Amino acid sequence: MPMFQICASIARTAPVRFRRIAGLAALTLGLSACTLPATDPSQPIASRTLSDNFTLEGRLAATDGVRNANGPVIWVHTPYRDQWTAFSPLGQIVARLTSTANGAILETADGERRAAASAQDVIPELFGAGTPVDGLSYWVQAVARDGARVLHRDALGRPTRISDAGWIVDYAVYADDAPDSPPRRLEATWGETRIRLVIDQWTDQR
Repeated sequence: MPMFQICASIARTAPVRFRRIAGLAALTLGLSACTLPATDPSQPIASRTLSDNFTLEGRLAATDGVRNANGPVIWVHTPYRDQWTAFSPLGQIVARLTSTANGAILETADGERRAAASAQDVIPELFGAGTPVDGLSYWVQAVARDGARVLHRDALGRPTRISDAGWIVDYAVYADDAPDSPPRRLEATWGETRIRLVIDQWTDQR
């Protein structure tokens, strides 16, 4: 099961019907901001272990104030390789970004293929917004990496707000009530850039 509609540069090449359907998909994501509870110093800090091998399936909406992207996505993350696949709301592959230590390749449904030194160079074309690629695996697991700070926690000690390299990452919902539960919904903001993600399926493959 997939996750999102690609960025403006790719959306311009899509048929009118696709753009209309994708616009409706963006409206139905329903990712509104939430009021976050203040951290209770008496609450324990939940133990959260970072996975380096997972598959994420979800829905994403992103903008940097100019470009926009929304729709289903699948992210396969291993210690040696990352692959993000973006889909249309009807399930067709729109673009795929593969990243290894040797570089990154972005392939689009219209046959375009672009190589880059790293995923960081081309991920704005996939997500419709620039993101710190080296921090994404931490964000989707609600784990603060070195240099990041947990600003708020919930009653179970899980992060509800993290500050990371100028970004604010909010966690509105977790998958369940376990202290190490993966997030169900998150929103990351930095200036005019906003990324909202609903995680429909999380598979830890450690």
